[in-house]
Amino acid sequence: MKFYYVEYVLADVLSEVEKRQISLRAAMAEYFAKRKELEPIKGLARAYALGLLRKYRLVDFIAEEVLGVKVEELNPWEKNLLRALIYELKFRNVKLDRVLKVSRKLSYMKLDLKALKAIKMTSTKSLLRRKGGLERLSIKYSQPEWVVRYLVSILGRREVERLLKKFNEKPTLWIRVNTLKTSKRKLLKILKRRGLKVSEDFDLPDVLRVDTSMSLSRIPEHELGFFYVQDKASVLAGHVLSPEPGEHVLDMCTAPGSKALHIATLTRNKSFILGLDWKPARLKTLLKGARRLGVYSIIIVAMDSRTFSPPKRFDKILLDPDCTSLGRLGHSPEIRFWIKENMIFKMRKLQYELLNRGIDLLKRGGTLVYSTCTLTKEENELLIKQVLEERSDVELEEAIPKIGLEGLEGLVETQRLYPHIHDTQGFFVAKIRKIK
Repeated sequence: MKFYYVEYVLADVLSEVEKRQISLRAAMAEYFAKRKELEPIKGLARAYALGLLRKYRLVDFIAEEVLGVKVEELNPWEKNLLRALIYELKFRNVKLDRVLKVSRKLSYMKLDLKALKAIKMTSTKSLLRRKGGLERLSIKYSQPEWVVRYLVSILGRREVERLLKKFNEKPTLWIRVNTLKTSKRKLLKILKRRGLKVSEDFDLPDVLRVDTSMSLSRIPEHELGFFYVQDKASVLAGHVLSPEPGEHVLDMCTAPGSKALHIATLTRNKSFILGLDWKPARLKTLLKGARRLGVYSIIIVAMDSRTFSPPKRFDKILLDPDCTSLGRLGHSPEIRFWIKENMIFKMRKLQYELLNRGIDLLKRGGTLVYSTCTLTKEENELLIKQVLEERSDVELEEAIPKIGLEGLEGLVETQRLYPHIHDTQGFFVAKIRKIK
């Protein structure tokens, strides 16, 4: 294998993430598919990238205060290489000689040993004292300042600092047991025999908590379809929907398919499930998952749910629309690169249209579960309240099983999950029944 510094891989991958606003996972898959010879350092590169993304604003602040460099003025590749080098000096204890050697690829500026030593010796705590209030919090925890300000407005500063700290820790790994092929007890025993630290969850009947640095996709039981990597909060949505065999179920925004696959499992492949998504490429993941898990009761169609006009209405509908994803700032820290406050209102418009269309597609007496992985009230409680006020054909039901906190704005029937409290993604779920 031709030698290639991992710092250059980071610069390559993160510049693509930032420019194209794609997930780290997608960028890395694309990058290493083209560079098979670099596969041995893929795990190292991913770990580095996640660590850097959880520190990037602090790293940028160090560059500005110690080197006098405005990182945002650099081209994407040099920006992310400089970030990688500063991250190594401050948080990875990499030797100065190596960092100096790697830094020679920087054309905008030249780093010397004096500059590197200054970075290494500077106290980040002292630097942060130069900033106050929410700006200091946003830099310390590397979150957009508007996100910190928004979260403080609904949760309070003390609670938000706990949440921000959790966002920068390794997230809890959950898996859903595929009960079409095995049982929770059997899978628990198998994974423990393989040396994994696995514990049972007592809130939901089909999830396990896994603590491992091993890639779960390499475990034989994964390929056999015995389990599916899915956050506990996401699994909750399927249980709140509570589908029954024989029912007609619509998943309005189905890709990548975790919730539709769960619905099929809950109904033992004995319900009719229609999955719609307007991005055809994203549906491939669902098809692959269905084959692996032994699911055959889902029909998928690439289309916008807002224009869908079926001959019959549905018993159950799941709506998990695109959102600002603030609940995933720990799982997918790259979101911090591009998330903007005005996206809340863009997403809310889409969600409002989808929710109203979903209600129209429900049978009388049918239920719709609305869920998001974001924490804004505009995309959650305020949206639900608006629809309830505007329509006389629906009412709010309690979302059970209840494992989260009561929703805000007086919507006690809904629930919210927070990473620092529930060890899940940040999540919201509401259940609506059609009464006319």
